[in-house]
Order: sequence, then structure tokens, then C-alpha cells
Amino acid sequence: MICTFSINYRHLITSQRQTSTCHIGGIAVNIFAYADDIVLLAPSWHALQDLLSLLDKCCKELGMICNTKKTKCMTLNPTDKTKHVSQTFPHFTIDGHCLQFVNEFRYLGHIISNNLCDDADIKREIHNMYVRTNMLIQRFRKCSQHVKIVIFRAYCICLYGVALWSHFSSCTMTKFKYCYNKCMKKFFGYTKYYSVTEMLLALGLPSFDTVIHNYRNSFLCVWSNHSNDMVKSLRCVCPSAFL
Repeated sequence: MICTFSINYRHLITSQRQTSTCHIGGIAVNIFAYADDIVLLAPSWHALQDLLSLLDKCCKELGMICNTKKTKCMTLNPTDKTKHVSQTFPHFTIDGHCLQFVNEFRYLGHIISNNLCDDADIKREIHNMYVRTNMLIQRFRKCSQHVKIVIFRAYCICLYGVALWSHFSSCTMTKFKYCYNKCMKKFFGYTKYYSVTEMLLALGLPSFDTVIHNYRNSFLCVWSNHSNDMVKSLRCVCPSAFL
């Protein structure tokens, strides 16, 4: 079953790649896929509708069905407002079914917004950290400090997608920093007004700024040395994205 799925999926992806409509660094990037999660990119309404029609055609040839209830559309406006073509567009359709437009969408756990702002995804991580901390307090409050430090590193410092954040408000990031320090104090039993610096020194844990810096630096090192041509081209297209 896995083999059959992979073969069918490869045919679907190949058909999309052969229709060159969207380019990044001179490389055609009409489609991104991870397992059965697909993202289609196009520079215009007509181009994307053509890709959707082609997707529908390939699915029917393979005996597959597109779930139009879970399929969403998003318009990313150009940063140069003089290049806006229109504020509204006709609904995209797949097999006669209209697709819903959204301002943000969760893809592979990361919230993508149509204004290219990362505030919504930062708020997601803030919520998750509070939830994880409360769960850890309930389950491990009687453990030794050494065990708690190991657990906190595994569940509260192992953050998802933070290296991708590049456009956000300072207020939202400040809230995340406050969340990080508050969760650490609650989990290790420190009072609300206890010195954060003294707490970090006593526990041997990194500060919030250090955690974010390490994630970004690690990501940049991997990105800079990546062998994939498209990944390398992004370095030239957006060199200041993570500065």
C-alpha cells in the first residue's frame, strides 16, 4: 500500500512541476509536498486555477479525490503596494467545488499568515509552552531538581519552527520571553519576583535570548551549507531574512 501510494503521488507531483508558473531564484516551485500535505504556488489567479484543474485531473486518473473542505486558498500581497492587481479574486474551484479563502493557515504545525507576519505562530508557541508547563508540574512536581532540568530542556526548550520567525512585533516576542521566564519559575518553584538572572545561574539553563539565538544560528549554518539548489538560491533571493 505504501509503495502504491508513493508511485501515485510521484506522478501527481511530477505533473505539477512540469507546469512552470512560479519561480524562486530561477527554479520552478509550483508545488511543495510533505506526505499527503500539498502546497501549490502561483503568481496569478489564472495560474493557480490551472494548477488546481491539473491537480483535479491527475487525482481522477489515479482514482483519488481532493478534499475540498480541507483545501484552503491564501493570497500573499506584494510588499510593493503599487504592484497590487486586485484586493478581491473569484473563488478557486476543484471539480466545481469552491475553495475557501483564509488569512492564515497551519501547515506542518507552523501558522502561515497572508501578511507574512509570524505573530500568530509565536502566539501558538506561547500557548503550547503554558500547556506543556502545566502538564509537567502535574506529573513531575515531586521529582528532584536534576530530573526537572532534564525534563524542562526536553519539553520547554525544544521549540518548533522558531528559527523561521523573521517578521514579528517586538510586543509579541516580549510576551514569549515573559512566558518562558514565568514557566521556568512555576516549574522549579521560584517566586514571581525572583531574579531571572539568579535563577538561570542556579539551574544552568539558557536565557530566552540565548535559546532563540542558538536556533537561528543553527538554522543558518544548515541553510548555508545545504546542497539543494533551491535552498541555496533562497540565500541569494532573501539574504537579510534572518539577520
